[in-house]
Amino acid sequence: MNRPQFEKLRPIEFEPVCCPVCGADDYDRVYEKPYHGYTMRFCKCRRCNTLYANPRMTKESLPNLYASEEFFEGKDNSVNYYSFLAGEPYLSRTARARLKQIGKYATGKKMIEVASAAGFFLNEAKGAGYDVEGIEISRPMAEYAAQRWGVPVRAESIEDVELPSESYDVIAAWGVFTILRDPCAVLAKYHRALKPGGVLAFNTYYNEALWAKLWRQHWYILVLNTSQIHSRDTLKRLVEEAGFEVRQRRREWPYATAKYAAFQLLSHIPGGVDRRWLDRLDVLNRIVIRVPAPDVYEWICTKRG
Repeated sequence: MNRPQFEKLRPIEFEPVCCPVCGADDYDRVYEKPYHGYTMRFCKCRRCNTLYANPRMTKESLPNLYASEEFFEGKDNSVNYYSFLAGEPYLSRTARARLKQIGKYATGKKMIEVASAAGFFLNEAKGAGYDVEGIEISRPMAEYAAQRWGVPVRAESIEDVELPSESYDVIAAWGVFTILRDPCAVLAKYHRALKPGGVLAFNTYYNEALWAKLWRQHWYILVLNTSQIHSRDTLKRLVEEAGFEVRQRRREWPYATAKYAAFQLLSHIPGGVDRRWLDRLDVLNRIVIRVPAPDVYEWICTKRG
């Protein structure tokens, strides 16, 4: 399989919701954002300080969004990534850096990655000696990763699957927390699935981060599939209440090409992503740099008991 067999993106439906963290319906309307023909609204919960989409995408609309070319390979018509597949060189380097941190705490080699996408992290983990499997809601990406890397990948949402109890030494979940519809239930699922002392590694945004304050409704993470963005203190409380000990929390330093860094910055500007001249910057794909993410933090936690 040379490329994933993407689906055509169909119209997206939305539904009103309460806060997905605490269930409260008491909020401040914070941001309103026109995005690809839809009007997105994000509210700040007065009880737990969570920023969340209201209305948000319906559960029925999600599989098609993630299976679409516009999501992973959208170029200037992107609803998320300019080109995820083109990111293999720097995403693989980021994966190796993440595995080095996980290796400080992991005591075994059985690993599952949630939202494994094209499988770049799975491939690096497999090369590092881990026994890996993946879960990816995008069926085209799940099939692509399984075939290319020779690892099992289930084409399902982590919120719909049952994981066997105390079966994994490591759960990795990169870029997942902002898209969960019930983050507390997923944290409980992670806890049940990990062996005692097992590692949960993830990265996420804080809604009080500098980038959120600077870009406001133009913050690039406020996209169609974003469900909520926690405050740092709320997320720490949820993780600890789920039975985890926070072992490491640091600003993320991912690898990226200079072109991808330019794309991320331009994503904050309405109409800023223009393929006609972005494609002229292909020379910048040869420059891979490590950049401090101003709004993303990497967490490593271990299961208590």
